Amino acid sequence: MPTADQQAPDAPTRSADPARCPFCGGRAQPAFDAVDRNREISLQRFRYRRCTACATLSLVDVPQDLGRFYPQAYYVLPQAHELEQIARGEAHKVALIGRHVPGGRLVEIGPGTGGFAHAAQRAGFDVTAIEMDERAASHLRDGAGIEVVHSDDPAAALARLPPSRAIALWHVIEHLPDAAGVVDAIAANLEPGGVLALATPNPEALQARLLGARWAHVDAPRHLFLIALAALTERAAAAGLRRVAAFTSDPSGRHWNLFGWESALRRRPAAGPAPRAVTVAAMALTLAMRPLEHRALRGAAYTALFVRAGAVRRAQAACTSV
Repeated sequence: MPTADQQAPDAPTRSADPARCPFCGGRAQPAFDAVDRNREISLQRFRYRRCTACATLSLVDVPQDLGRFYPQAYYVLPQAHELEQIARGEAHKVALIGRHVPGGRLVEIGPGTGGFAHAAQRAGFDVTAIEMDERAASHLRDGAGIEVVHSDDPAAALARLPPSRAIALWHVIEHLPDAAGVVDAIAANLEPGGVLALATPNPEALQARLLGARWAHVDAPRHLFLIALAALTERAAAAGLRRVAAFTSDPSGRHWNLFGWESALRRRPAAGPAPRAVTVAAMALTLAMRPLEHRALRGAAYTALFVRAGAVRRAQAACTSV
């Protein structure tokens, strides 16, 4: 359970208009209340709403002290040999981008421990990372030799960078207060033919429908958005980006399926590593659910690729108010 100091009253929150979706501007309705099951940093309940136009989930009351929900342990910075191992596990993502752009400037927003950035650099990309965590930024710069822009405003950081051939966000966009604005900034930075690659939790996943507020990928309050693929596709199209691929059955998607089912089988996921019996049961459940999760993009997380085909049009809301 949370410690005594964690049970103290939480700081006031800044409330958004509960009637509007902050991603597309459509009307939003209450969806569920969620607690911080993944880390138990607070006992506060967080309200989520679902857009009736684009199906995106968004957090209503974003804590003013959101940074405290990212404790130092959130980033476990790897040693050099560990980074090499992590990078090997990211090779499929580099290959995915490489099928569209074989090299050039690649920007990763929110690289965290740096496995993908390191793998992309080893594959010949000229990598720049935009990272808000100072420890992670220093680790990438000093330990992996990666150029880092230390910023908590990726849209502004992109505006100051030269044009890019590729931009990647691996489970980052759901953490960003202005997710739609970042999509627009990415489109403005990409060269014609450039690629946006991202992965994010899927609010239309089978797990989301079955588990609701208990779903691990809600991750309240760190996940400010769970963006429906169709909504992201429309927003990207308005900014001049054409979707060329989307799937939930890649290696990362399969990992997040397992993570979601394992968490669902636990009373307190924040208590530490899962007992072996739970791990075995979660693997069996994941295998049993695989045919359903691989059908019609119902996996826990989707990966999507977008290509900038020409001049960027002025971005407009991806869906209209109803």
